[in-house]
Amino acid sequence: MRSVRVWYSNRKSKASRDETSGFFASTRFLVAARGASVFLQFLSLPILARLLSFDDFAIMALGMVVVVFANIVSDAGIGRSLVRVGKIDPDEWSTVFWFLTFVGVLISGCLAVVAPLYAGFMDEPRLTGVIVCLAMLPFLQALTSVPQASIEWGNRFGLISILIVLSGLVSAIVAVVMAFMGAGYWALVAQQVTLLGTKAIGSWYLSGFVPRMVFRTSLLKPHVRFGRDTLLFSFVMTLDKQIPVVAFGQMFGNTAVSLWAMTERVARLPRLAIAGPLSQVAMVLMSRQYHNGAGDTDVGRSYIASTRLLATLIIPPFAILAAAGLPVFVVLLSKDWAPVSVIFGLAVPALIVEALIAPGGRVFMVMNQTGMRFRMSVERFAIGTVLFFVALPFGLEAAIIVRSLFAVAYLLRYWTFINRCVPVRLMQEVRTLIIPTLVGVGVCFVHLIWIVQEIQNQVLLAAIVIAEMLVAVLITAALTSRALKFDVAWLQRPVPTVA
Repeated sequence: MRSVRVWYSNRKSKASRDETSGFFASTRFLVAARGASVFLQFLSLPILARLLSFDDFAIMALGMVVVVFANIVSDAGIGRSLVRVGKIDPDEWSTVFWFLTFVGVLISGCLAVVAPLYAGFMDEPRLTGVIVCLAMLPFLQALTSVPQASIEWGNRFGLISILIVLSGLVSAIVAVVMAFMGAGYWALVAQQVTLLGTKAIGSWYLSGFVPRMVFRTSLLKPHVRFGRDTLLFSFVMTLDKQIPVVAFGQMFGNTAVSLWAMTERVARLPRLAIAGPLSQVAMVLMSRQYHNGAGDTDVGRSYIASTRLLATLIIPPFAILAAAGLPVFVVLLSKDWAPVSVIFGLAVPALIVEALIAPGGRVFMVMNQTGMRFRMSVERFAIGTVLFFVALPFGLEAAIIVRSLFAVAYLLRYWTFINRCVPVRLMQEVRTLIIPTLVGVGVCFVHLIWIVQEIQNQVLLAAIVIAEMLVAVLITAALTSRALKFDVAWLQRPVPTVA
């Protein structure tokens, strides 16, 4: 590992000369690492699904409800604020580190105190021990934030890529080994702790960051103000994602929670591998365009380009998996998990929308409209939550259907917020989705009418469905080739950083 750090130190001057190179090329390490991390999850998930029970996944999902809130507070976007500073002030960075460390210790202690109360509310005594162990995560997150920001500030994305892959590999191995040993839900707990623990150790070692014994409130204030809107937005969005877990647990029991948790795990793979890296790439590009005087026009063009790419890569395969994914879930996860295909199919519209709006979130940040994004998230959360609870007494499926329909309906409202930031017409945004949606629906129709009637072997059917997902993406790309070529060329266009 030391040789890795030395290698990157020797490349520092070369990296500075490459700042004006093609944008996708400059971020290839990060995108490849996310892909490798997702691949590791793809390999470990079928194993864990066969070794662990529905109850194990439900316990983990319920335990993470309170922990994810603690995690967003432990950093609150302050690490991202450090990345944007023009130079490193050791006193400033040390002040932020000690502040986050204090916050991390405080939050971890609060989680340990809350654990038995939450376990009592959910009528699940096992949650006490799970949450006490997971209480380490906010502290580890706080310890990692400043060293990782130091690596990002130095534009050493290769090191971040190494950490992503290494932590994903180690945590997956730990989870699978413990599951083989019969550890049950503790295998999933250990996976999360190992994941963040490995990142923390690696970030400290590779960053070379050493905090000073300094704490100046004046140096902290600008970063706290920056993180305020980010924290509020993250809190609302996390609440929106965790309410179904608690509600399903209270209304329908652990089986419903485990089915929903597995749906989220499956949907997370393409979000991490495609939506996350692409929107991260787009944000840096849009930031450079905006600060170089191009203004909101170029930012809007980059937003449309990244949205069209996401729609091409996500909508057709998600649509096919929703309509014809039963054999895929059976083969990959086992017959016991077959009901996930129904839940996934009903949830797909909301899952697609969640992935597609990722570049839009970066637009709000680039254009310094985080307050508008927060107000939009509150509105979306309030209306969606009311509709969700109205539908909940009618059953699990009804609640998921209403959640999906609302996500699609609110997309038009979301676009009006985007259009206040950048000059993008509503029809431009709609057109990015039309062809991918039609292709996905068309391939689903062909599959359900002809393929299912002719083939009964589940393994063969699963292979055909996966092949259809790839073919649908290729068909969409062929039908929109001219626009996609322009999008790729636009996103790779060199944009120098501001001096």
